[in-house]
Amino acid sequence: MMKIASREQPKNALGSLAWGEASKGILNEDERSRIVEKFEFVMTQEKVDADRQRLGLLKPKYISIESLTPPDSKMVKDALAYAGETHVASLLRHSWRTYYFGLLIASHDGIEVDRELGFTAAILHDLGLTASANPQPCDCCFAVGGGLQARDFLLKAGHSREHSDAVAHAISVHLNIHVPVEEHGSLAFLVARGAVCDVFGAGVSRMSSEAIKEVLANYSRDGLYTALRPAGCEHLAGTRIDVLRSFEALSNDREQGRKNPLDMDTFA
Repeated sequence: MMKIASREQPKNALGSLAWGEASKGILNEDERSRIVEKFEFVMTQEKVDADRQRLGLLKPKYISIESLTPPDSKMVKDALAYAGETHVASLLRHSWRTYYFGLLIASHDGIEVDRELGFTAAILHDLGLTASANPQPCDCCFAVGGGLQARDFLLKAGHSREHSDAVAHAISVHLNIHVPVEEHGSLAFLVARGAVCDVFGAGVSRMSSEAIKEVLANYSRDGLYTALRPAGCEHLAGTRIDVLRSFEALSNDREQGRKNPLDMDTFA
């Protein structure tokens, strides 16, 4: 399997912490176009996968979620305890699903992920939406703010700068939607793929229906869309979330708009 850890990114890399701190996560016209392209790429990829699955050309292997349990390490315990203090229940369940969906898709794609770091990044990836958010989403892109907050927490808890930076980068860049492992590493791939799958359904065809049912049986999606609203204030205008919300709104108006299969009865 391919294993690529998070790597140092150019300071101006879209979605990185350095980019976010310099711009607060506000997109310029070129960056907005790039996010639109990334979203369309991921959704088109899922459509192709779904067609292949219907034709019997794509048959994801069943992987039990029990076999993907995160390790019983200090970092995992610290991250889960912090998420338990800061997240409402529905947002915490989304974070668990992000971990499992991301890891299942990574396994299908032949990408090996450090489960300790992958879980930590996934369970904390929406810190910027919680009441504890610092900075708040009205002052900075919530993914950038969440990355900064997660890094500070991990460093104060005694974890290494290397690991704290890797987790923070994965959180900050996940709103790029399409996050190639070759560019951003396996942690960022896991968080982006898992979150996009849960919210938009992209990646469902790369997981067996049995595995999806197991995840949903343990971590209900009830209250997901309400939980994704920021707790403290409205999102800062012009950030990546604006692009995603525009697609969500448009999908409701299209005759054949995007529908998340996870919202249907298929996996009940």
